Amino acid sequence: MTSDKVVLPTASRVAAPVPLATPGSAFTGLLIAAAVLALGVVGIRDALVDLGAITGSHWISGAFEYVDGLAYQGWMLPAGIAAVVLGLWFVILGLKPRRKTANALVGVVDTWIDPADVAAIASVRVESLTNVRSASSHATRRKLEVKASVTPDGAATAESEIRAVLGNLAQALSPSPRIKIRIQTGERS
Repeated sequence: MTSDKVVLPTASRVAAPVPLATPGSAFTGLLIAAAVLALGVVGIRDALVDLGAITGSHWISGAFEYVDGLAYQGWMLPAGIAAVVLGLWFVILGLKPRRKTANALVGVVDTWIDPADVAAIASVRVESLTNVRSASSHATRRKLEVKASVTPDGAATAESEIRAVLGNLAQALSPSPRIKIRIQTGERS
């Protein structure tokens, strides 16, 4: 039997997109789309009234006549200012960059890990220590918080052991999260 080298085709690697949060303007866009859809329904209804398919008065022309007949009132200036401020807020939301939702892995190009997965890995690593009975973790991109229940005889060295295990994990992430450790000791029940 001879061994031949198998050459696998190399695929061009496409960069993975950066995981980003939903844009701040998504909800605003949904509301504006619903308003435009409602105006379209009103327009179709008025068209059906024009064609005689349904009976009733025109809503669009009635609205224009109502607005045309308005005179200045005290509430209009504050309402106008509020509308301008709301419009500026919508523009700011539309231009605001989306925030990243995951940490990059150091040394690995285009690879991302979700903070929930970082918390799961941290819990497993801490629970693998000999003096730790149980551990739970919560992580954000910038913070990793671990709560560990340790045996009474391991309480003295538990924090340094946990910090060493989690330090390797934190160094593999960009940005490196701050580590907060809470230790509970007590007898087994």
